[in-house]
Amino acid sequence: MTPEQRQELMRLLGSGEEISPEWARILFPPEKREYELVYHGKDREEDIIADTLAVPLQPVRTFGRNGVDWHNMLIFGDNLQVMKTLLEMKKSGQLCNADGTPGVRLIYIDPPFATQQEFKGTEDQKAYQDKIAGAQFVEFLRKRLVFLREILADNGSIYVHLDTRKSHYLKTILDELFDEGRFENEIIWKRSSAHSDSSTFANLHDTLLFYTCSPSSIFNPHFKAYSDEYREEIYASFWLDDDYWEQERRKGIKCAEILVPERVEPRYIIGAYVANQTALDAFKRISDLPVEIKGSLFF
Repeated sequence: MTPEQRQELMRLLGSGEEISPEWARILFPPEKREYELVYHGKDREEDIIADTLAVPLQPVRTFGRNGVDWHNMLIFGDNLQVMKTLLEMKKSGQLCNADGTPGVRLIYIDPPFATQQEFKGTEDQKAYQDKIAGAQFVEFLRKRLVFLREILADNGSIYVHLDTRKSHYLKTILDELFDEGRFENEIIWKRSSAHSDSSTFANLHDTLLFYTCSPSSIFNPHFKAYSDEYREEIYASFWLDDDYWEQERRKGIKCAEILVPERVEPRYIIGAYVANQTALDAFKRISDLPVEIKGSLFF
């Protein structure tokens, strides 16, 4: 606290004037970081959790059960208060995974984008307002991210969907909350709808910021099968039937047989032959699978 701030605080106390909440960060400064985003109205994380009221969850309708002891929930209400309830459920062992570990392993959020617009449903009914802007929007989302971090399991992950308006501010906030080292990736989601913004560069993408809680966080790779056209194009030059290569061997043609894991369609790779080392190297470069040599090399 600077001498000027100390003098001003004494004046406020002496005059009986109300003390602004901004003094909380001066009197009880948060842990110092290498850098952080500073703005008007930024509360301490401890105060956010302590001052948020938990609300009881009352069942309204049931659409069936997913298991014997649990079922999914669609919760209607203030998500900040709901998350305080979920945090208490985590602490009491009510919010846990199938293996008994507490917390949520995967969170994806698609919050408002600070567009300052009103959105309607498919039948023109009022859906939600996106009127919060500026520092108020940043703090609005930061409060919820504080709870989401606490709700996550130790090996959990979170994806935050944003656009060009506030993604740069929220990237800094997420670095503060999860640690910069837990930032995994920035995923660009290119929109397919047409644009005619001829006066400047068009905004054609949204951003998903991907963070994890720890190095043990779960990530399951996803693979997309090659199209028939792609496989025909890539592997055609390496595929000939066994009768052809048997005839070539009898002629003394030098060749080698290569074998890759059997999860690949046999007609494309299993038992393929290449005629020389250059062709074998080329095959290894285009294949996304480990290549093993089957039998002897003739070149």
